[in-house]
Amino acid sequence: MLPTFIPPTSAGLLPCADRSELFDHPNTQPEAAALCARCPVATACDTWAVQHAEWGTWAGRTDDDRGTPREELPDLPRLPVVATPSCGTEEARRRHIGRQEQCDLCDRAYADRVRAGRLAALDAQHRRPGGPTARGYWLHTVLRVPSCAPCRAAHAADVRYYRTQALAA
Repeated sequence: MLPTFIPPTSAGLLPCADRSELFDHPNTQPEAAALCARCPVATACDTWAVQHAEWGTWAGRTDDDRGTPREELPDLPRLPVVATPSCGTEEARRRHIGRQEQCDLCDRAYADRVRAGRLAALDAQHRRPGGPTARGYWLHTVLRVPSCAPCRAAHAADVRYYRTQALAA
């Protein structure tokens, strides 16, 4: 919000116009100060900020530089502190991926989870009422375990089917 001493007609001519996000956070203070250095109303802004105990960057100075009392400063919203997931969990693996980090513990745990899921799927294939499908054979191959006769038979039936389709076409 612009101070009342700046007429709305000239507000668009100021270097800070439409850049208010620079003036609210201490990390952007150097960029805000650079804009204020070439501003024709910087002295008036500084006076306004001191008189009204404003917070943020005004005329290139922070509230600390101006001596704004702490009780006048608003409580800035803070991000909630979230416990960092321990390595070996899916959450930690995703955090590592997002940060483009390599973590052997998370990679091993992920591989173990995938293998456990595939073993469960293979077990489900073997317990199917109609017998396993070609997916069971694929799971044997991916898991690097010897395939059983029912899975091999399902795979052979699929191969025969696709060969007859290819020949018919």
